[in-house]
Order: sequence, then C-alpha cells, then structure tokens
Amino acid sequence: MVKEQISLLYVPRDTQQPLIEEDWDYASADTKTHTHGFHAYPAMMIPQVARRLIGMYGQRGQTLLDPFCGSGTSLVEARLAGLNGYGIDINPLAVLLARAKTTDIPESVLQGALLEIIDAYQLRRQNGTVQVPQFFNMDYWFSPEVQLQLACLREVIFAILDQAVRQFMLVAFSHTVRECSYTRKGEFKLYRLPESQIRDFRPDVLGTFIAKVEKNIAGMAEFNAQVDHRTHVQVFQSDTRLRQPIPDASVDLVVTSPPYGDSQTTVAYGQFSRLSLQWLGLPCEEAKSVDRRALGGKLQDKAQTSLYRSQSLEATVEQISQRDTRRARQVKAFYDDFAQCFVEITRVCRAGAKACFVVGNRTVRGIRVPTDTILREIAEGFGWRFVEQFERRIPNKRMPLQNSPSNVPGERGETITREHIVVLEKSQ
Repeated sequence: MVKEQISLLYVPRDTQQPLIEEDWDYASADTKTHTHGFHAYPAMMIPQVARRLIGMYGQRGQTLLDPFCGSGTSLVEARLAGLNGYGIDINPLAVLLARAKTTDIPESVLQGALLEIIDAYQLRRQNGTVQVPQFFNMDYWFSPEVQLQLACLREVIFAILDQAVRQFMLVAFSHTVRECSYTRKGEFKLYRLPESQIRDFRPDVLGTFIAKVEKNIAGMAEFNAQVDHRTHVQVFQSDTRLRQPIPDASVDLVVTSPPYGDSQTTVAYGQFSRLSLQWLGLPCEEAKSVDRRALGGKLQDKAQTSLYRSQSLEATVEQISQRDTRRARQVKAFYDDFAQCFVEITRVCRAGAKACFVVGNRTVRGIRVPTDTILREIAEGFGWRFVEQFERRIPNKRMPLQNSPSNVPGERGETITREHIVVLEKSQ
C-alpha cells in the first residue's frame, strides 16, 4: 500500500503510545466527486474519511446508520460500497440534500426535466403571473427582481410530478437562492453584503440555476456509473433522541459526524439553511428554529445525569462554570441530549456492530472540551467498548478558523482544527 503523508496518530485500545500510520487529512483530495458536490453544507464529513471507515469496518450487503447524517456523505459512500443505509437529521434542508444525493436518476431524465423547466420558466416570465412568497426580511436579503425570478423558478420546479426529479432540482434551487441573495458567500451565519457591493449585484437567477443543474447532472452520472443499484437508503427528518422506524438490531455499522455542540457560536446549521428553507416553503418560525431544536439547543430544567456518567464532562463543566455558569449549562445540555441519542443507536445496532464517530474538541470560555473522551465514557454506559482512535487535521472541512465563543462582537477564540475518529464496538 502506498503511504500518504505521515501525520496520523493511531491509538490502540490498550496503550496510549502513538503509532505511525497512514494520514487521514486528505489535504489534496477531491471531495466533490459523485454527488458529494451537489450543495454546500456546514462542516461536511469528507467522503474519503467515510469511504475509508466503511472499507475498514463494513461489508457489502450490510446496513449503515448515520444518526446525524447532514447532507448525506456517509450514505452516498455506503451505496457506492454496496451497503444499505439509514440517515437521520433534524434539519429539513439536510434531509433534502441527503435524499437527492443518494437517489440515482438517469441523466437523460434530468436533462429532459431541465429543458422543460427552462421552457416553463420563460413562459411564466412572459405571462407575468408569479406570486412572490412573503417571509421576514425578504427585501433585506433579495432584490425585487431576484424575488420575482426565484418565485417563478420555484413555481416551475414545484410543478414537477416526479418526486425524485423534483428534489434533485430543488437542491439546485436552494444553491441558487444562496448565490443570488445578499448574503456573504462562504459564511455559516447570515451576514449581509456591504452596500457598496449590493449596488453592483445583478445575479442571473436562471443562469445560476442551469449551471448548477448541469454540474449536478455530471455528478449524478458519475454516481450512476459506480453505485450498487441493488442498495437503498432511507433518510428520516427526525430527531435521534426519539425512536425511529428502524428495526431492532438491524444496523451493522455507524459512520457519523455529530454536531459540535453549539450551533450559535461554532457551526450554525440553522442560520446556513434558513433562507433556503423559507424559499422551499417551510414556515418562517420552523425555519428559524433548527438550531434551537438541535442537540443542546434548549437548556433543560433538570440535568439528565441518570442516563450516563462522564467524569471528564463533570470536570470540564466545573471548570467552565467558574468562568460562565450559563455556558457551562449549555455544554452539559448538549451532552445530555447526545446521551439520549445513544439509547436509539444502541437499540438499532446488532451485537458486535462498529460505530465510528468523527468528533471535534471545541473550546468554551478558554476551556478545551474533550468530546472524544466524553463520547467514550458515555458509550461505555450503554454497553459499547472502545476499539481504537485516529486523529486528523481539518484541511477540507468547511470550518471557520476562529469563532465568537461568547457572541461578543470582536471577541474571538480558536475553533476546531483537528478531529478525532473514535471507533466503538457494541458488546455481545
């Protein structure tokens, strides 16, 4: 096997001495092959990591679960490797992306649908009968002309009868919404362009959409050529803290990258998705509440310590509380919610199943939170044992180098630049 750049720390179960192994950074890898490049999404797991974990711990014909599937990276790789898959995510935009990326559609069907969309769009524009949806701050984020063009395009796409084709086109529409809005590109949170740039901002809505659809069709062609067409994936818009329509002991492998624990200051999934969700027809309050409904998004009146015990978390929370009691409670709330997810993950996994968690250790009030260790301690309480652990730098993951740890303007702190891949096994 050809060695890549050497920088990985491989930590076996029975020793803390690092051994040299292959690099997991994939700094120069193309992360947008197949359907992976359909749409941007915060903190996406790169396909090379998911692919390698599936190759190490999975087998053709098995079933993979991603309980925090995001835009579906591990689910795409599961189908390419001959595994079936289940995905769960609370964010409706993530679910749309994951479903579209894992649903194989002939390129000829998509090309024909694109031509029909173009014809119908031009006819609607000529007739001038377009109803622009109304939601909070519409004029703040979109010019009147862009609103008309997006509304027209939306009507045409919603009229598509084939659900798979419609969701494929809605992914490109969501991309177009972001590209044609006044938002600063490359940001997680919603920041408006400065007025000096807005004055000269004249986006071509239809042209942007067509270019994205054509690019995504090329990605779908690559996916179609390599996917195991006997496999299937189901993606549930739901909360892993709740019971899912997945049979007991039916999952052989978990590959996932859970949330980092604070959508408000680290990775704002909800803010990133909000404008797209509003244009896709989600009620405004529901679109704005994604981060609040996520793990740790709501402080509980009573801590759920009965579910698990983590000495590392207790020590960390105590340190943070000496500086900021509210932030300490937020950290604890996230892991309380995370532990609830282990109830369902444990139920659906068979004995001997492997679970691979790609996690980052964020900093709160200057205190590093050791999520990798906390994860192991939580999992042990649910009958999982630690197998091994890998470390990787994050050259390709869409993450800011700094965040605002207290949401105070001008205050910055180091964010996550490394990830830990923790491998667990469900006890017999």
